[in-house]
Amino acid sequence: MNRNVISVLDGAAGSCGKAKVIGEIATDKTLTLGASVTNCMPNAGHTFVSNRGKKTIFRNIPVSIVNPKTELFIGPGSAIDMEVFKEEYERVKPYLGDRKIYVHEMVPLIEERHKEYERKNVKSGSTFKGCGAVSKEKLMRDPNLQFFKTYKNAIVCSNDDWLNLLHSHVDRSNEYVMLEGSQGCDLSLNFSGNYPYVTSRNVSTTQLLSDSGLPAESLLGTIMVIRPFPIRISNVTKKGDFIYTGAYGRGEELTWSQINIASMLGTYPFEGDLEFFATDAFDNKEYILELLSSVDENSLKQLFKDKVEYYLNHPEEVSFIEACELERLLYKDEGSYQSQLLDLPPIDEFYKDKGEQYIKDLSEQTTVTQMERRVFDLDISKLKNNCKINHPYALYLNFFQHLDSGFHHYKGLFDSIHFNKYIKEYLNWLEYETNCELASLGTGAKNNERIIKKSLILR
Repeated sequence: MNRNVISVLDGAAGSCGKAKVIGEIATDKTLTLGASVTNCMPNAGHTFVSNRGKKTIFRNIPVSIVNPKTELFIGPGSAIDMEVFKEEYERVKPYLGDRKIYVHEMVPLIEERHKEYERKNVKSGSTFKGCGAVSKEKLMRDPNLQFFKTYKNAIVCSNDDWLNLLHSHVDRSNEYVMLEGSQGCDLSLNFSGNYPYVTSRNVSTTQLLSDSGLPAESLLGTIMVIRPFPIRISNVTKKGDFIYTGAYGRGEELTWSQINIASMLGTYPFEGDLEFFATDAFDNKEYILELLSSVDENSLKQLFKDKVEYYLNHPEEVSFIEACELERLLYKDEGSYQSQLLDLPPIDEFYKDKGEQYIKDLSEQTTVTQMERRVFDLDISKLKNNCKINHPYALYLNFFQHLDSGFHHYKGLFDSIHFNKYIKEYLNWLEYETNCELASLGTGAKNNERIIKKSLILR
């Protein structure tokens, strides 16, 4: 049997940039990508940004659609919300052209009752998109469950036709087949170590193969996409309800202010790092109260949990790192800001054409809920476990600019770059601990914004 199936898998808790990696493989003109399979549900979004900066968000449809010659498959591990799917279909039509999307006959439909069930019953953190509830009905063979019907060029494919079509690509020695992973290994139902703060199914390459009807022998290898500082979703819903969404193993929860400053300085965030640059403005409680009064309520709940009222009445109790976060949140929509709380050393890049030093805010929002992500230090033991289960032949380290903002949008070859001592030690440590070589360092959202260390594809 040919070994030509490539799995692209998130090695953390999601949002590591799988779509960027998939897009780079799909647009590589030296490869023939015959087919691509997703088993995604609408609880996650995957963002591809073209070389020219055009952003497209995918929920169910394969990101590999950006290759005009690739056949597209949506597997039975998926679930479709028709309202979301129709909007996505129209959005990606410029890429789709007159091609078909083959949707397996066992893809169920998410209805409003599934979302409502989750809102009432899930208390451990969820996007409440109905994915777990619809999976429950499918498992229980609920007679009320509906399945996908053909929509335009997204056609229902019988089990026999699905296997024949997909395996025809596996049988061709001159092309590759892509398995597009969804969510992250650290959200996996059984093996993440994070239960109950997990998704509704297992996340692994073997699961992707199973959901797609492909044998293990067809796998060429797994590319595991990671980031320096893993994320979890917000503890606060859009309605302002507080629902704990879990930690990240032994990884310390960090703030985006720490990431912003450390990346400017080319250092690593650590406890007490911001206090080193404190100014007298922190002692001005009127300024702290102004920050408290200016930041939106949901952001305050994320920062202070159920003690928002207490801090509004006792601004003197706000810690320095919390004050820095309040200041960042105040200017978040502007993308960069000057700080009254931090007196940072001169950094040439940030003085160019500005006359003043600006802090660039690297914080992120989830693609689906648009709530700010929480950010953590890496728990290397979790990554090592994910490597044991999936045995990747390459790591793709996205968000490399979070370690050193000087590399934001940088393109080049690894061997031609002089990294500082801290970066070298970090990269060597990652490879040593995981026993897996880095293939690329992603430096931005755009396609091919990366530092290349070795080929992404085994040939």
